[in-house]
Amino acid sequence: MEHGAALTFTAIPEPPPTRQVPFMLQSSLLLSHPDLPIINLTPGQLLIAEQGAIVSTILGSCVSLCLHSEKFRVGAICHCMLPHQTKPPVAGHFPYLDTAVPHMFETLTARFGLSPSELTVKMFGGASVLQTHMAGADGLAIGQQNITAALMALARFGLAPKVQKTGGTEGYKIFFNTGTGEVFVRRIAPNVAKSFAQTTKRAAVP
Repeated sequence: MEHGAALTFTAIPEPPPTRQVPFMLQSSLLLSHPDLPIINLTPGQLLIAEQGAIVSTILGSCVSLCLHSEKFRVGAICHCMLPHQTKPPVAGHFPYLDTAVPHMFETLTARFGLSPSELTVKMFGGASVLQTHMAGADGLAIGQQNITAALMALARFGLAPKVQKTGGTEGYKIFFNTGTGEVFVRRIAPNVAKSFAQTTKRAAVP
């Protein structure tokens, strides 16, 4: 990509802001890929990048799926808060796993002619950071519901995660290189993950 060339992203309500990468990751990310933009993905957003970028997001009970095509060097990532769609869809907003995952696959397939089997999938999040349960959900905490919904959505396309770091009580901060498919993972303390999850829950779905 030529220096200064515009990136092409889809399915984001507004242009994503640039963020600084934590110092401890600079050697592995910035030195290896100094020209890539750093993008912060917030809950309910979905990104499909046709050119390289490093996408960061913080996960508590939410789940992110990172999809990558080695052939086309493109990637997609979602940050989903809930397992199933319960409200009418809002343009540019993808908080539900059962609708965000098909959207990513269908968009990548339509744009590049690839099949889901050509994609590598990595999955993160779904921690039990809030001591609450959703009514009528068979007693499963929201994090576990999100994990189950993500796996079911992938199974409909005949896929399973190549890498899966989910569950537990600690959250994650992940950095996804959309061009290479690499994901750098950093655990975050339970109290930090809980605070983020509470903020996310209050924001919830528009």
